[in-house]
Amino acid sequence: MRITCSPGFPGSMIGSIELQPSRFSKGASINSQITEHVDPELIAIPYIEDLNFGSHFDAMTMMKGTYKEEFHESYDVEFTIDVDNKGYITQFEHTFPLERYLDLVRTHSFKVIKTNWRGRSFHVMTYSYMEEVCNPKNVIYKCTNAEDVFVVAELAPYRVGGVAEHPQHLYLHFRALISARDDLYPIDYMCEPDFDLNLD
Repeated sequence: MRITCSPGFPGSMIGSIELQPSRFSKGASINSQITEHVDPELIAIPYIEDLNFGSHFDAMTMMKGTYKEEFHESYDVEFTIDVDNKGYITQFEHTFPLERYLDLVRTHSFKVIKTNWRGRSFHVMTYSYMEEVCNPKNVIYKCTNAEDVFVVAELAPYRVGGVAEHPQHLYLHFRALISARDDLYPIDYMCEPDFDLNLD
């Protein structure tokens, strides 16, 4: 899975997570600077089987509309989050401190978990610390009415310097993807650690 990080706004980095393989993908980036900051032996996206993990999502609120329908209704985003013509999420961008990105890599917070939920098998791709992924205050959006792919998100006011600018204006923080569509989100791709760090 390709997860990029490069200089953005002062004091923060901008990154993107490509959830689906691109036809232009040719394996892991050869120019990444990640091994200058993270021990190469720690660079991995683990695959775990935990059939009970899905129970964490039962405590979260399921939003009424699809992820696309709820955009500008229940949430906003820093940058556009790309979806395909059917509504399945393909990529998202966000800002974060550099140390958070490096620590997420070091702690194997990016992982793929095979689990059961709602009476079927899913793969969960996590993009945050586990306590953030499993927070019962998170909300869940279905990508389409087929209810085979879901977005787990935290909704929080947009903050500048730790101060909420508009407390009622909630921004989406992407925590995990729940997928029963291995054709759209191939496990081999998801477990390939392509952490493309560029500090130049």
